[in-house]
Amino acid sequence: MSKKYIISNAQQIVPLWADIKNAVEKGRVVTVEVKSAATKTKEQLGYYWSVVIPAVQEGMREHGNELKPAEVNEILNAKFFSNIKTVSWVSKEGIQYVHQLEEKRSKSGATKDEMSHFLDQVIRWAGEDLGIYIPKPTTEESPDPGQGVGGIS
Repeated sequence: MSKKYIISNAQQIVPLWADIKNAVEKGRVVTVEVKSAATKTKEQLGYYWSVVIPAVQEGMREHGNELKPAEVNEILNAKFFSNIKTVSWVSKEGIQYVHQLEEKRSKSGATKDEMSHFLDQVIRWAGEDLGIYIPKPTTEESPDPGQGVGGIS
């Protein structure tokens, strides 16, 4: 039996600590995942649409693809912002089949961390595959050293 806790404020941590400690003492494995509940920022979206999309659009144009910004966005979403599930089965003849299912997602409900990860992936891909440089976002305060390129706030 596994439990999943969603903690939205610091006061909830203390009561859950005893439960987690008890589980570990009984030899159970406990997984703790920390996520940002903050939604993507206007600055992240502004940077994406005013810097990243035009740069990728120009890189694709140099490779012979004339695309509109919305089309570039659709390609980037499909490439970096979709969930891919792998389904496999073995037939009665012993043949193994593997199929990947792509579940498209919208950035409308993305968290700040998800958007940051998405931007990092796009920038890395654009440099490696398209050979283009996308400048890091400029902010009044520079991001924390451990924060990704897309971690502007």
